[in-house]
Amino acid sequence: MVKEKEQFKYLYDQYLHNRCSADELTQFFSLLNGHQDKEEIMALLSDTWDQTAALPEKGLIPPFLQQEAKQIKLDVNQNKYYGLKKWIGAAALLIALTGIYFYQSNIARLFNPAAKHLLARATTERKKLQLSDGTKVWLSPNSTLSYPAQFDDNKRLVTLDGEAFFEVTHDADHPFIIKSEEVSTTVLGTSFNVTAYTKQHTINVTLVTGKVAVALNGNNHTRRDTITANQRLIIDKAALRITKVNYPDAAAFLNKRLGLYDYKGAALQEVIKDLENQYNIRIGLDADLYARTFYGGLNMTDPLNDTLDKLCTVMETKWEKDGGKYVIIK
Repeated sequence: MVKEKEQFKYLYDQYLHNRCSADELTQFFSLLNGHQDKEEIMALLSDTWDQTAALPEKGLIPPFLQQEAKQIKLDVNQNKYYGLKKWIGAAALLIALTGIYFYQSNIARLFNPAAKHLLARATTERKKLQLSDGTKVWLSPNSTLSYPAQFDDNKRLVTLDGEAFFEVTHDADHPFIIKSEEVSTTVLGTSFNVTAYTKQHTINVTLVTGKVAVALNGNNHTRRDTITANQRLIIDKAALRITKVNYPDAAAFLNKRLGLYDYKGAALQEVIKDLENQYNIRIGLDADLYARTFYGGLNMTDPLNDTLDKLCTVMETKWEKDGGKYVIIK
């Protein structure tokens, strides 16, 4: 027990002076979390804490923490950082009293509260974004993209819910990764479309140029596949299955990113799904129309009524609104 106390005092002193290795930091917080006598812990902390001068600090982030945590710079000329060491100690006291284990990832977030993550949300209109690396993104309606104001030194990571077309700036040393639930799409520099609405049971990745790798995580197993130009990966989230198909019309997404959809014999149900995604609505389809196909172009930036009118004119059908839902009937 005496040896454990001495070890704790040593580790705490190392912690205060930013000399802890990764293993020592883990051991330090393990002792904090597992010690039963909280009053004794407080006494041990006070013993070392009171002898520690509150001097300006720099380089407080250990090298093994996340790279983005290193971006914060402490100005030794600003008094507001002089008490940072004592603030860290106070946090350690709180951890000791509550018994909460302080993981390394949480420490990284603690030291970098100003890490900027931006949220782009397209509701009824399309949005075009340019990220800090020069990558261009066309965000479809009813879609959300989360991305950092500046990418870190290891990778370029964004999160997508919905649909977007990406023109990724080539950077072989920094992969561009799109997270959509349990699916990760990794590229170095290419143009492709991702359809990944949370409410739908499939995710589609369609490649126009370049090469893309997709990983699906589930049931303690990761499934991977790659595609090249004019191919599509269909990811079934429920069945945890990836299917690769040829998609010779992939270049059509260059127009789709602008809201211009050209159908060449597409199943009417597929057209309805696009309308639902683009206008964030629900559309019912008369059972007699399930087998019908559609030839023609639709501009998804037009008002909804105009788009439905054009579709129904071509299909020789009509539409009506039933409460909050639209219905297409013969």
